[in-house]
Amino acid sequence: MPHNTNKPRIIRDKSFYKMMFALALPVTLQNIVIFLTQMVDTVMLGELGEIAMGASSLGNQPFFLFNMLTFGLGSGAAVLTAQYWGKGEMKPIKLIVTMIVRFAVLVGLIVCVISFIFPEKIMSIFTPDPELIKAGASYIKIICFSYPFFGLVNVFYTSIRSIEAVKIAVISNLTALIANAFLNYVLIFGNFGAPALGIEGAAIATLIARLVEFVIAVTYMFFFDKKLHLRINDFLKFDKVLCKDLIIISSPVVANELMWAMGMSMQAGLLGRLGKTAVAANTIISVVQQLSTVAVFGVAGASAVLIGKAIGEGDMQKARDRGHTFKIISIIFGMLITVLILSLQSLAIDYYNVTDATKDLAHQMIYVAAAIGFFVSIAATGIVGILRGGGDTKFSLVIEVISLWFVAVPAAYFVAFVLHWPPVFVYLVMKIDEPVKVVLFLIRARGSKWIRNVTRDNTYIED
Repeated sequence: MPHNTNKPRIIRDKSFYKMMFALALPVTLQNIVIFLTQMVDTVMLGELGEIAMGASSLGNQPFFLFNMLTFGLGSGAAVLTAQYWGKGEMKPIKLIVTMIVRFAVLVGLIVCVISFIFPEKIMSIFTPDPELIKAGASYIKIICFSYPFFGLVNVFYTSIRSIEAVKIAVISNLTALIANAFLNYVLIFGNFGAPALGIEGAAIATLIARLVEFVIAVTYMFFFDKKLHLRINDFLKFDKVLCKDLIIISSPVVANELMWAMGMSMQAGLLGRLGKTAVAANTIISVVQQLSTVAVFGVAGASAVLIGKAIGEGDMQKARDRGHTFKIISIIFGMLITVLILSLQSLAIDYYNVTDATKDLAHQMIYVAAAIGFFVSIAATGIVGILRGGGDTKFSLVIEVISLWFVAVPAAYFVAFVLHWPPVFVYLVMKIDEPVKVVLFLIRARGSKWIRNVTRDNTYIED
């Protein structure tokens, strides 16, 4: 279908912004709940000192990688499902969701087994410190059992966002947060007569919280969902043509998320080799960053759905207008993020029970995080939202590879281990991928090459 070549305009229709908020707000709330869940772990373990906090941070790296994998699977599926949603076709959407859920659970089982068998080796990738390795390994051997359950939940919730089903994820995550916080309080510190298990208690609490999420997701899937109407036999169906499309569209998204996650893990490993102070300071700053960007990823999710839906409807000019509007929104949000991070500085850092050296480094690093936050907003909305919503998943991967693996990662290792720069400057170089992403995204978004209809007609299994 030819693209309309009219210059894209900022949308002024109130109904568009109502749709955007209806999609973005629940996703933002979900991100806040996820952030609070992670903060509860960090804060409570911070009471035990830097070893427990750093070990849990590094011990969560396998989960972080798996989280990005499942998010990539769900996001890749959502590129297709959003466009089919625009076309009003539910049958391919059901097939996409069930195929991607099965794959996520299988991968979760594989990662679980590997993590359970080799926890010390996994920890040694990120730090040479024997105390961190020992504590982190005990954490991994428990938390790994949550991976298959989390795989189903994350892929399912991510993929159904594209059909504008977003509230259930908030309910599920909020319930898990309450369960996790209460169980942390009981199991980490030994309250209500329970044994004080420390970092292992945090792992058990998180595992139980993931099981709660799983039960809620499966219950909703089979008994309350009014759009997909999934049944057990739907998970036995398979379509070769649709699977091929799913692989073509999802593979760059999954690769994108994994490349980013591995880059973040390598950076975590770099900081691990700079010492406990750098690990602890980065853990604190990461919490602040996540809080400040929750709304951005809500907007990014909304943009992917609304742009994909417009393409599915066959209105390419609407897709361009929506992309241009979201680009402007991301710039405004970027400015707000910078202000928010700086305003949270003292409150966030001084709360933790860490050494003065860690606090001093965190205060230095937070200025870098504030400046980079502006670029994070534009890059996240542009790549995760606009380009993916437009079906341009391959170029999104190109942007990630160039900015992270050809620029940020090698540059960070060079300044850390060859030039021996101080940790705050290493952290700055680690984050230069975000401005590079913004430049590449803006170049791509100038035309209409990023708009691609990736759906098919009449190629799916009959009931």
